[in-house]
Amino acid sequence: MRAWRTTVVVVPFLVPFLVTVLAATSGCSLVGQPDVAAWDQEARQAVTDATSEVATARLAVETAHEERTWSSYTVVLVADAEKAMGTVQDDASRLQVPAGRDQDAEDLEALLDEAATAVQDARQHAVDGRYDDRAVLDALDRAADRLERAESRW
Repeated sequence: MRAWRTTVVVVPFLVPFLVTVLAATSGCSLVGQPDVAAWDQEARQAVTDATSEVATARLAVETAHEERTWSSYTVVLVADAEKAMGTVQDDASRLQVPAGRDQDAEDLEALLDEAATAVQDARQHAVDGRYDDRAVLDALDRAADRLERAESRW
């Protein structure tokens, strides 16, 4: 009976101790200067993901304009692309910018903002059933071109 009480007393003290040790050792590896190569990789991934979402929105709007798909399906596709663009922007905004790379971070943010705005406009037009607005397709094309050029930057 005594061994059981000792075990009960030791376990509650052992668990917090182990948690503290694990937190301290893993926390040490997270503190420090941001890794430039890791930031570049994350920036490239954000640009690639944004390029995909812009292309999805453009294809959906163009296909609907040609009456090769249903309006409701187009709205869903473009709304999903808009939601995914929001995720891309959120993920990119959480990146800690390495020293000396502030301008690159600002450029990435502006690029993603432009793409998100183009996709948002496409979604608004899709909801309204307007697929023939050339300005929407041109904005998507411009965003796609800028994103494709930026893919090799980082």
